[in-house]
Amino acid sequence: MGPGGVAIRSRFWYPAGMEKKQITLWGQLKASLKNGNWNWKNELCTLGIILVMVTIQCAAINGLYKPNGLISGGLTGVGMLLEYVTGFPSWLTILLLNIPLLLLAVWKLHFKFTLYTIIASLYFSAAMAMTARVRIPFDWSNPLSQLTGVLLGAVICGAAAAPIVRRGASTGGIDILALLLSKKFSFPMGTISYGFNILITGALAFVKGLDKAALAMLVMFVSSTVFNNVLLGLNRTKTLFIISDRWEEIAPHVLREVHRGVTLIPAKGAYTGQDKTLVYVLARTMELAAIRRIVLDIDPSAMLSIIDTREVVGRGFTPNN
Repeated sequence: MGPGGVAIRSRFWYPAGMEKKQITLWGQLKASLKNGNWNWKNELCTLGIILVMVTIQCAAINGLYKPNGLISGGLTGVGMLLEYVTGFPSWLTILLLNIPLLLLAVWKLHFKFTLYTIIASLYFSAAMAMTARVRIPFDWSNPLSQLTGVLLGAVICGAAAAPIVRRGASTGGIDILALLLSKKFSFPMGTISYGFNILITGALAFVKGLDKAALAMLVMFVSSTVFNNVLLGLNRTKTLFIISDRWEEIAPHVLREVHRGVTLIPAKGAYTGQDKTLVYVLARTMELAAIRRIVLDIDPSAMLSIIDTREVVGRGFTPNN
């Protein structure tokens, strides 16, 4: 049960031949633990990366963006804008705005992604509060020093966000909405995020002036570029070949949780002569973490071959399909 006695439910897909059920997020966690689909070393590593990277992001935002009256992208930018105008703490605004989106994620998205996103987004608000007094020593009266400082903040924020996404999580906010809309309407996630950021940057122009808005746009561009390069490009397509004796369990999970088509290819081992089934998947780079997690949770001994794919034309990969 969630706050106020509201039952929090999320989609959990079972392997082929079993009944499709919807159970609570807590129920999904218990089912995963019971089935042994939980690598504690890996999960603790993921949790540690999330906490460290979120702390670094928040320290950069408070220490390098705020002294210059700039904003970050997404709901964090909304919180910072309101703080500039009203003095209301940005961390609390971010928390309040995230709650309905997190509930939506619980209902619509893969449960491990949702679980880590809840942790990351709640901790993000806490880290924003904890690092509120962080100030990094720059001569903010010097224009060159100011530009250097904010660009450093952009590089730090972009680089720190990439490992969080790579581990199959998000800090919530507009990322959840962009992910849901991109899945439903095939809109590129980047387009949705950029559109939202343009709106809040326009609002910043009224609050702080055009010079601050222009600098904020530059900072967002640099941060996004660094993020994409660290992550090797969110929109790049990858070809995956999965070799596992438990392919009958892996294939439906990929289909239903990542919403990517799966092709089964008959094969034979040259050395053993045994018949095998290759699981062939085309996916975006951002989806790799979720697919890797699904495969290794089901079969830790599975083999994955991930290949860069220059271009894919067809449904789910081109705007008009």
